[in-house]
This record gives sequence, structure tokens and C-alpha cells, in this order.
Amino acid sequence: MSLMIPPSLLLMLVISVLYGALFYLWKGKTWSDLLLFMLVAMIGLLLGQLIAYLLGLDVARLGRVHIIEGTIFAWLLMLAIAWLKG
Repeated sequence: MSLMIPPSLLLMLVISVLYGALFYLWKGKTWSDLLLFMLVAMIGLLLGQLIAYLLGLDVARLGRVHIIEGTIFAWLLMLAIAWLKG
């Protein structure tokens, strides 16, 4: 039995790691910030996917991944977390 990961989920994981790492280079201070920003980026991407699906938006997609909406929500959430952390 092999474990199959949907390509859209794998793409979102790669994007969230990239966004989290880029944001960490800009605003991060500790190693735990890196993991936090990656997690928050994934949550933001998922939230962007949900909002785009519910509103029927189809601005720019790569497969099933709404790139623009996910990117906006990921960066907004990372900015909010960085602001809350001080």
C-alpha cells in the first residue's frame, strides 16, 4: 500500500515553506519563528483556498491551487502574527 499525496496539497506545502522561510528572513528572530511562520503560511493558504472557493473566484490557479488568494492570506496572517509578537 502506497501513500498518495494530492499534487495540490504538496504544492501548497512547498509554497507555505517558501513563504514562511522568506518571511523568517525578513522578520524572524528565533528558530521557533521559522516553524511558526511556515505553519501560519499554510493556514493562510488554506484560508485563501476556502475564501476563493466560497466566492467562486478564479483569478489565477495552478491546478486546483488559488495562488493569488492564498498568497494574500498567507502574507496577511504572517504580518499579523509578527505584529502580535511585537
